[in-house]
Amino acid sequence: MSSAAGEVNAGSAVAVDGRLQVDSVGIAYRRIAPGGANSRHSGGGNSPVIVMLHEGLGSITQWRDLPDVLARRCRLEVIAYDRSGYGRSDPVPEAYSDGFMEREATEVLPAVLDELGIRYPILIGHSDGASISLIAAGSGSVAPLGVAVIAPHSFIEDICIDGIRAIDGQREQVISGLARHHDHPRLAFERWRDVWLTPRFRHWDIRPLLAGIDCPVLVLQGEGDQYGTEAQVSTIVQSAPNATGHLLADCGHVAHRDQPERIAGYLADFVSGCAAAGS
Repeated sequence: MSSAAGEVNAGSAVAVDGRLQVDSVGIAYRRIAPGGANSRHSGGGNSPVIVMLHEGLGSITQWRDLPDVLARRCRLEVIAYDRSGYGRSDPVPEAYSDGFMEREATEVLPAVLDELGIRYPILIGHSDGASISLIAAGSGSVAPLGVAVIAPHSFIEDICIDGIRAIDGQREQVISGLARHHDHPRLAFERWRDVWLTPRFRHWDIRPLLAGIDCPVLVLQGEGDQYGTEAQVSTIVQSAPNATGHLLADCGHVAHRDQPERIAGYLADFVSGCAAAGS
């Protein structure tokens, strides 16, 4: 059962923070209505809703002002939520298994959408959240109007493992920084690191699912991404029937931080097109 915890002023939009339960785990979410007040778009129902899935060490707040910008530009409601163990959501005691993204895509995400009454989602995912979005669409567990992915992983590259090993060498500094955004920063970091550096995880691969994504797909990736190459973009564009992609100069893994206006522009145009086609 979900319950609102209070309103947050987010520029010209109104954000309502709440919690819901998925398998007895409390999931924190933020619901942003455009235009400075609850509008005809709020509450899901028959209107498209933008649903944002954060990166492997991300949270609602690490999206920065992008949810607010998209709510205002697209005139649509935006939902962002913290996966279990991240942000303000409850931790779970279990370590991640190889199929943690598949579980998020086929069990948790559908439960979140159902609890919030969202029938027509437009998914926006970053990194792990991007992969979860692709799995959800490709497996049929969710039927989105569109999927936009930033720095996705469709298979494991050496650069990704090398990047995670490098960040593990600075773990205490990283965990200290995460504490601004997460109630359980060490758990979030160690659980993420441990599964990605497990040798058998090198075989993780969702490319067979991509051909089953029949909605529009937008792929955005920085040329300087520390965790992936342009092979991620080309693979998705060549495999998903309705996919387009862009490789961004002067941009790293967190594209909405490095190129905020450009990313917002690509996403707003894509979302507006999906919403119009689905109405």
